[in-house]
Amino acid sequence: MSYYRRLPVYLLIDCSESMAGDGFTAVNQGLAAMIGQLRGNPMALESAFISLITFASSAQQVVPLTDILKFQMPRLKLGSGTSLGAGLRLWLECMDRELVQTTAQQKGDYKPICFLLTDGEPTDEWERVADQVRTTVVGKKANVIALACGPDVDINKLRRITETVLVIKDTEPASFSEFFKWVSASVSTASQKIEGAGERGLGLPNLPDNVQVAQAGDGRGAPDPDRYIFIHARCVKNRGFYILRYGKVGHGQGRNAIYQAVAAHRVDDFEFDQTAQGKMNLQISADNLQDAAPCPYCQNPVWAMCGNGHVHCCPLAAGTLSLTCPWCNKTDRYGEGSFEVGRGIG
Repeated sequence: MSYYRRLPVYLLIDCSESMAGDGFTAVNQGLAAMIGQLRGNPMALESAFISLITFASSAQQVVPLTDILKFQMPRLKLGSGTSLGAGLRLWLECMDRELVQTTAQQKGDYKPICFLLTDGEPTDEWERVADQVRTTVVGKKANVIALACGPDVDINKLRRITETVLVIKDTEPASFSEFFKWVSASVSTASQKIEGAGERGLGLPNLPDNVQVAQAGDGRGAPDPDRYIFIHARCVKNRGFYILRYGKVGHGQGRNAIYQAVAAHRVDDFEFDQTAQGKMNLQISADNLQDAAPCPYCQNPVWAMCGNGHVHCCPLAAGTLSLTCPWCNKTDRYGEGSFEVGRGIG
């Protein structure tokens, strides 16, 4: 029995709340553009199959290994947490299930390519599976390329997974667009040189200007895992969900850390994982949060928290006012005071 050999391409995408903003929009757009570019390449059409795996509070294979022509770009959902370990384990399970192995009767699929994109610190147990990938998979069963997005990624942790670690210099939308163009070119190049790649590895095209290879001893230390904190909120007028981002000011730690408002990110799709919400129990004093970013839906300038601990936007008003919480529909009177507010996992 003959078998048409495939070039499997797995995309592992970090969809944690720290990705919220223009960068995440650019990732969605970049993925869609990448698929369009690959459809215009005859060699890629003949061999490349794409799978998309996302990880946040958990990991999901949102698109199984699929022919490029049949690939339907999903709408990616953000979530709370960076479950890198779960993402790697799911990827290994998908390869075991989906790949056709070489036998005495036929040659199986070509060696897969895995592109891993992440912007922050893992929030689950990831070390054991990372070591498994590095020692038994990388270069032997698959080619793995990791991309560190922004300054909050520990390069040494990605090197524990693969020796091929790239760093994107900034997280502007144009930078993500150029990176996914490069991924498309890489898959196209691999499709054309597929027979000769073998154990010699991939012959990849030149990197875009905004992406560089991470170098050992490049002076980049371990990032502060609390550089940003994230607060989940809703618009009091239309119930739209958004994420408040606060950045640390100075070098305070723990309860002494002070955070300044950075942005309020509108989020159209978010996975509310009740298990993850129950596990986090992270809080910060509102006294440690300086200023507020306007609601991205109605531009209310500040936010408030109801008696059930839900955060929502609030019109600027002096004294006490009455509001209905868009989370729990509870109407109550609000006033100034100190309180603890729940924060996301990151």
